[in-house]
Amino acid sequence: DMFDCVMPTRNGRTGSVFTSRGKLNIRNARFAADTSPLDDDCNCSVCRRYSRAYLRHLYQAGEMTAATLISHHNLAFYLDTMRRVRQSIKSGEFSRFKKDFLTRLSEGESG
Repeated sequence: DMFDCVMPTRNGRTGSVFTSRGKLNIRNARFAADTSPLDDDCNCSVCRRYSRAYLRHLYQAGEMTAATLISHHNLAFYLDTMRRVRQSIKSGEFSRFKKDFLTRLSEGESG
């Protein structure tokens, strides 16, 4: 299941964040006072340490750290998603996983 993709880092550099509930744009003003992690369901080091408000502040200030941290989160999201895909295939539950995954994404967090 190995593939080469620049999507997590390219999106991270532009402030786009992949979450279990869809994509969000950290540049959006609605995150200025949002103390929640990028994704409540993510256990990556970025989600454990930094809030959306802080990451937005870094991005708005032109700090390269913002792109690095968001890219790190996006890569963790991809890695976790692929881990769960593999598990669902092994257990014969891929169809259910796919349906649930896409439903959550479409519920959206877009912003």
